[in-house]
Amino acid sequence: MQRLGKPIQTVNDVLVDLFEDNRRRLKRALDQINDQCLVWMPDPYTNSIAITIWHMGRLLDVFFTQQALGKSAIDECWFKCGWAQETGYDPRRIGRYGWGSLNDYTMEEVAAIPLMTREQLLGYIDDLYDIVITYLQNTPNEALQSSAPGFEGQYTRYQCIQMALMDNVRHLGEIYTLKSRWDREFTESGGNGN
Repeated sequence: MQRLGKPIQTVNDVLVDLFEDNRRRLKRALDQINDQCLVWMPDPYTNSIAITIWHMGRLLDVFFTQQALGKSAIDECWFKCGWAQETGYDPRRIGRYGWGSLNDYTMEEVAAIPLMTREQLLGYIDDLYDIVITYLQNTPNEALQSSAPGFEGQYTRYQCIQMALMDNVRHLGEIYTLKSRWDREFTESGGNGN
């Protein structure tokens, strides 16, 4: 099997290939989503595409930084790359386990997430994917298969990263679904969503 001319030989290579594929698919999907669709919520209990993208990044950020590597929240891409400062949003101590990843947020907590531009959302995802991919490219397979510091050591570093990646893939499916629903409600019906 080959990835951009390079043979895929390790689990690290497979994860890198999947991250790059998911990134390409997300960008391709966003090329077809206008700004109104990006922030549209079909009902008060459904997240917008923008919130879903942010959640994809946050969950990966937490699983990679805190669970796989055992570092603190301040070492997450959200903080290290300046996204918290740029958006004025500190998600720590919110939701499930205080991760600030959207899980178990109240409706008020969801509403408090700042409206982020397409460029900010993609910038965060790009920064984060680059960090994770660089780690994967520079980490021996044995280290990746070692017990992770997070989750009380019950998972390997590979599993922590893989779980978050699969969550990202699943949420990309939700983005396609929201876009399809937008198209049906506004484009196909002759509405003014575009």
